[in-house]
Amino acid sequence: MSGSDGSKTQRLPRRSTKTATGRSPSLLPENEAFLEGVIDNLPVAIFAKDASDEFRFVLWNKKQEQITTIPKEKALGRTDLQIFSKESAEYFREVDESVIRRGKLIDVPEEIVDTGAGEVWLHTVKVPIDDKVMERKLVVGISEDITERVRAREQLERLNRNLTEKNKELEVTQLQLIQAEKMESVGRLAAGVAHEVKNPLALLLMGVEYLSTGIDPNDPNIEEILSEMREAINRADKIIRGLVDFSSERQLALEPTELPPLIEQSLLLVRHELTKNGVNVDIEFEKELPKVMVDGAKFEQVLVNLFINAIHAMAKSDRPKLEVLVYSEKLDQVPRDEGARTAHHLRSGDEVVILEVKDNGCGISEANLRKIFDPFFTTKATGLGTGLGLSVVSKIVELHGGAIRIRNRLLGGVTVRIMLKVTKTKEAD
Repeated sequence: MSGSDGSKTQRLPRRSTKTATGRSPSLLPENEAFLEGVIDNLPVAIFAKDASDEFRFVLWNKKQEQITTIPKEKALGRTDLQIFSKESAEYFREVDESVIRRGKLIDVPEEIVDTGAGEVWLHTVKVPIDDKVMERKLVVGISEDITERVRAREQLERLNRNLTEKNKELEVTQLQLIQAEKMESVGRLAAGVAHEVKNPLALLLMGVEYLSTGIDPNDPNIEEILSEMREAINRADKIIRGLVDFSSERQLALEPTELPPLIEQSLLLVRHELTKNGVNVDIEFEKELPKVMVDGAKFEQVLVNLFINAIHAMAKSDRPKLEVLVYSEKLDQVPRDEGARTAHHLRSGDEVVILEVKDNGCGISEANLRKIFDPFFTTKATGLGTGLGLSVVSKIVELHGGAIRIRNRLLGGVTVRIMLKVTKTKEAD
């Protein structure tokens, strides 16, 4: 062949890429070195299979070698069954056939390959390609090694399961601590409850003695005596049942509850202490208060503890006064709590019921106020308290998804403020 200057040029013979069978063992018949260099340096594994020749491998880059630990020489021209385990090979064949049958990309988020040297997790995308030059159908795959990611996820799942188990153990321990402190309170209340029960029993005894002298159907006092006896029985029964419910041990059982009856029952349990110390009680409930999710027995423990603490704090007051206020409002702002990650934690905009217990006692020093919820911290004399009362109160309120704050009043005494989220009803939704 002549060039433009009349000189002779020699055309180099074109290298044949076909084997004796007429097929190319490689996917890259032209510019092979350049394209192979590009593909080998990609950070993902790339392979291709000839669907018209039993899905034999015709492309296998270096990343594929690294991931599978199988050299290219041992992969090209072979099928999955010849280089992988039977289970893996059958799975790969099923996916490959599905790619060809559907004629579109298939994303396999997670698949495991048993290379013989160990298991490897891959995220693979497979796509059908028509090789018009070689007149064949190919399945081209791109795989990312996600083994470390899967192992990290499995480790995280194990840690989460372990953390969940530890949290359950911690909750059981906390409930046991709450129960232990409750029994301490039962001991303190026992004398007062016995005194409260003694009065109804005395009325019953007088009624029995009066009736034992003989019953005159025309006696106008009989109806009144029987009425007083029934009232005395109901009163004693209410006190005893209240103490039994208060002392019962059970897991946290939240139910939609109205706070006023719970508060009145708790005041009944400490009525002897109130009377003995001459404490005047002022109660103010907002009308039509919404319900809150509480465990009645557990929250009663909170109330009894707060009432007893207030009574003891007012021991030297000339006119001790206990105020109990309950009202509802919508929260404007809630202080950020980095430790709170539960769905039921209070947030701005929540509708809440607020309970305030106020006394006009001695108050709490600023130094002690910072430690008031610490376990075993107490300002009482030795033997008069375990130091667990307010710590347990705080824990119970936390288990209810609420918040508790204690602050000194300007004119003396303290205010304990508890916030509980309002129960959402189906009607409200």
